[in-house]
Amino acid sequence: MKEAVRKLVYDKYIRPLDNNHQVYVGVELEFPIVHVKGEKTDHRVCKEVFKKAVETFHLNPLQWDSYKDCIMAEQEENGDSFSFDCSYQTLEISFGKEKNLCEVQKRFQIYIRFFIHELNQQDHTITGMGIHPFSKNCEKTYISSPRYQMLEGYLHSTDPGKKPWGLHAYPEFGTFATSSQVQLDVKKEDLFRTIRAFTLLEPLKSLLFANSVLWEEEPDYNLVRDLLWERSAHGINPRNVGFYQKIPETEEEMIDYLLYTSLFCTERDGTYVFFYPIPVADYFKKDQVEGTSYDHGTCHKVIFSPDVLDLKYLRTYKHQDLTARGTLEHRSLCTQPLREALSGVAFQLGLSEKVDELEDYLRESPVLYGHGFSPEELRKSFNRGVIPDFISKDSLRQLLIHLVSLAEEGLLKRGYGEERLLTPVFDRAERIASPAQDMKEKLQNGTSMLEMVEEYSRMEI
Repeated sequence: MKEAVRKLVYDKYIRPLDNNHQVYVGVELEFPIVHVKGEKTDHRVCKEVFKKAVETFHLNPLQWDSYKDCIMAEQEENGDSFSFDCSYQTLEISFGKEKNLCEVQKRFQIYIRFFIHELNQQDHTITGMGIHPFSKNCEKTYISSPRYQMLEGYLHSTDPGKKPWGLHAYPEFGTFATSSQVQLDVKKEDLFRTIRAFTLLEPLKSLLFANSVLWEEEPDYNLVRDLLWERSAHGINPRNVGFYQKIPETEEEMIDYLLYTSLFCTERDGTYVFFYPIPVADYFKKDQVEGTSYDHGTCHKVIFSPDVLDLKYLRTYKHQDLTARGTLEHRSLCTQPLREALSGVAFQLGLSEKVDELEDYLRESPVLYGHGFSPEELRKSFNRGVIPDFISKDSLRQLLIHLVSLAEEGLLKRGYGEERLLTPVFDRAERIASPAQDMKEKLQNGTSMLEMVEEYSRMEI
């Protein structure tokens, strides 16, 4: 059984890398839908506008909730899709794989302008923030569909006797937290070098792109998103979230790592079942597993036997996540202001073309490393807007500018004109400022949250 499970993991995660010969980009952008007067988001408005968008852009409906409302639809020609993510107040726009990020930008602007125009007719809009700015006023129930009902049940499940540390008090965080994610094809020989380089980069991404402010509940954070994921039920097994405790260096080490990430759900007889996280290697040794099915607040006990097909439900949420598509998914960025929505994607795409220089430069630079702080420790500090005393602000500024320039070189090398998407990142590097930092300073100086919503909803640069 042990070798059989190793082969299953290899086939799911390592074998797809054999087919990667050129870089495609897969972009997923999530945004809060908000009421322009700060009132509770009206889910009926969200559904109405979503339905009109599906009809206007000729998308094919793929998923529905229990009320027969469409919650996901896809454009057959280019693979772009619209969906609600966890909640009806979070819109996700995903793009089919593309060679040219500028093409994604063009379609994004068309889609987002449509949604904003239609939502404005009913006192709603979309804003570029990583946390719904009026989350305290909003309904925090998950979408009424089997998968999201399961997720709601899992994140709300508690068993103090089993949990190794205290979880946060926001199990409903999926209904108000949003992100910007990009999947990049990676060659097998570049996989571990890329993970190493981007791990060293993580603290600096927080400085440039932090934009998840939970203003009243967690005012110290510029980037509260890491906390929400890592101290939720998803983080009970730390291998499933955040940083690699030890970065794998070979295929065998990667398989070993994945074998001790945890499954927490599967399906039986068409019904989702969740259970306390079990590492893959241990899961398939069990004769039976005790799980729970969850239906609109009602839990039902389910006893079932593991099946090799359950491996398809293994899902991790790491900053650099190896996927079954043969891609490396970069998951650590917050949603960005709408006019700069693809800036973080461009930054990561450009640096993916310069992985050797990136790793060498960060590893050898004395600005961040060599002082006893790991990338994870530095990111946690930067997430709170705290720059340790040993870091010179002038040296940090030069480091950030150099990295944005390196990303620009990578994009210039690609030859699509994507480097123009980095313009706002140069400004952030010069100021050592993120959208969250700017937002918090303005709120402290008397700017209202409604004014911030409007500013982060603007499309012009």
